Amino acid sequence: MTEGHIHSARDRVLDLRRKIEDHDHSYYVLDRPTVSDAEYDGLMRELRTLEAAHPELADPSSPTMRVGGKPSSGFSKAVHRVPMLSLENAMDRDEFRAWHERVRRVLGTEAPESIAFHVEPKLDGISMSLLYENGVLVRAATRGDGETGEDVTANIRTIRSLPLRLHDDGSGIPPLLEVRGEVYVTKADFEAFNARLPEGEPPYANPRNFAGGSVRQLDSAVSAARPLRIALYAIPDGRALGVATQTDVLARLAAFGLPTASAWNRTCSDASACEARWDALDAGRDAMPFEIDGVVIKVDDLGLQEKLGFKSREPRWAIAWKFAAREAVTTLRDIIVNVGRTGVITPAAVLEPVNVGGVTVSNATLHNAEQVARLDLRPGDRVAVARAGDVIPQVVRVVEPGVPRSAPFTMPVVCPSCGTPVVRAEEEVAIRCPNRKCPEQLKAHLRHLAWKDNLDVDGLGDKLIAQLVDRGLVATIPDLFRLDETTLAELDRMGAKSAARIAGSIAAAKTRPLPRWISAFGIRHVGAVVAATIADHAPSLDAFRGLSREALLGMPDVGEIVADAVAGWLADPEHVAMLDALVAAGVAPEPPKRKTEGGPLKGMTAVVTGTLEGLDRRDAEQWLKDAGAKVAGSVSKATTFVLAGEKAGSKLDKARTLGVPVLDLETVRAWLSGGPKPFE
Repeated sequence: MTEGHIHSARDRVLDLRRKIEDHDHSYYVLDRPTVSDAEYDGLMRELRTLEAAHPELADPSSPTMRVGGKPSSGFSKAVHRVPMLSLENAMDRDEFRAWHERVRRVLGTEAPESIAFHVEPKLDGISMSLLYENGVLVRAATRGDGETGEDVTANIRTIRSLPLRLHDDGSGIPPLLEVRGEVYVTKADFEAFNARLPEGEPPYANPRNFAGGSVRQLDSAVSAARPLRIALYAIPDGRALGVATQTDVLARLAAFGLPTASAWNRTCSDASACEARWDALDAGRDAMPFEIDGVVIKVDDLGLQEKLGFKSREPRWAIAWKFAAREAVTTLRDIIVNVGRTGVITPAAVLEPVNVGGVTVSNATLHNAEQVARLDLRPGDRVAVARAGDVIPQVVRVVEPGVPRSAPFTMPVVCPSCGTPVVRAEEEVAIRCPNRKCPEQLKAHLRHLAWKDNLDVDGLGDKLIAQLVDRGLVATIPDLFRLDETTLAELDRMGAKSAARIAGSIAAAKTRPLPRWISAFGIRHVGAVVAATIADHAPSLDAFRGLSREALLGMPDVGEIVADAVAGWLADPEHVAMLDALVAAGVAPEPPKRKTEGGPLKGMTAVVTGTLEGLDRRDAEQWLKDAGAKVAGSVSKATTFVLAGEKAGSKLDKARTLGVPVLDLETVRAWLSGGPKPFE
């Protein structure tokens, strides 16, 4: 092949890519098609043919790379360069005005006479962070916990409205640019997709869940077939680009060719103008092409944003002012009561299923007997149901009383689960079942204990818990840790493999770290942070059992209420007997790792991948951190080593490609126990 021919092919490929990118921008962003579908398809076919004939011209930012590739075995973690924080919410006008006054108070004498704000519709989608290196999209990550998200780059690359390479408007492309926005699906696209589903296949419930599920497909070809869109609204380090306001940020995003929701954004001169814009968007939300659940109001001046700074998890310079909850009317079929982990008995509504804001609701919280009485709710009534904050369903009022009207609801005088007479403390609204052996309380305890942030007992769900308790196989918490594969295999719909998996998960839970066990006990006022503090000062189960109220009060983050709750729990004979029985059943929590200034892995960067026998991913990462390592979510040239287990996947492949040492769990354990370093 002649050099001239190669140059000719390269020129044509570059020309085709540019034309297709321009057509994509016109069609998906500007909504102004510039060519027919047939002409567009012809350009794409020609580009694919040339790229296949000239593999040396391959480019990951080519439009042909949007269609999806080989299914992934899972998502790797992506650490955000700047944390993706949540926003403070305002639920009404008074809360917005209170926020505005706080902004003025914090700025003090630096506050201008009238603060300008940027008001944007709050798209009901999935938050996303995009990273461009030298103008090319290299990573897309979900919000996750704000610090670390999931790498969903392959799926986000399939979004046609998103340029894989930034446009250069003449002001230059920064070498590294992070932008943030929302992945969403328009109402029309959502309805059309549901209409095309095969007969008998259930439709998707709402655009937000549909978008979230589409983003997290392991096969990016599935994502490519979904009508995803994205609107960008933030540049975390915008000041470094020379922009001075949020209004300028949106303009710069558009100049890069990135889609925004600018048609609905407004710069408002003061708080009153913000309120007027909220009113306009609230009144017109049903006519919007996409779902919104409120507006986001930001101080427009980036300099003032810097002065306002942040609270622990929220910026002071922005607020999400939510719209009123969506409502629907349905029939109240019944009022039932549920028994919780602490014995509290709460009423709940059983409803004729109804769609509320895109979600089918058949049950709703009623909180307590006082609320039922205040609303005068009775089975047979037609009631208004709202999703509080567009999330939690609740009954808000009676629309039409039933005919004939049912008798008023009364709370039970005995526990519906065990028949024990209920009690009510003078200082509490709630009534309780005082029987600690109540089956429903035990089921709730087991659910709490098995929760992934506590002991993370895989497979121990509601149906299995109900079987275990109802059959008398688990009458106390320690009974769970005496179960074996044979007993589990005899349960309904339980195969040998499932029984082995659940038995293994129960066995692994016996040695979960002590802070997770303390949290799993369900002591009032003791969450993960307090549990970790207690474990640091009492690093074994024996030491925990011996804690006094005075010792607890000497710990940071532990006040009198917490100290009383923990000391009282430890002094209870039933809890003492339970701890004895847990130890007899083989429970031996792993003590907290002592923090050191250095550690054998100081200065090293490790990546964990695959399934590790007897050690879950979070605990493995903490183990390496305690030894001094920095733990990263992806493999790079800076990675010192990879700790790999079964089904390691793409990270293992990348480590081998880059020549990064790959170690198994046994090797790392031997190394950290004083053995030789396994690589140079």
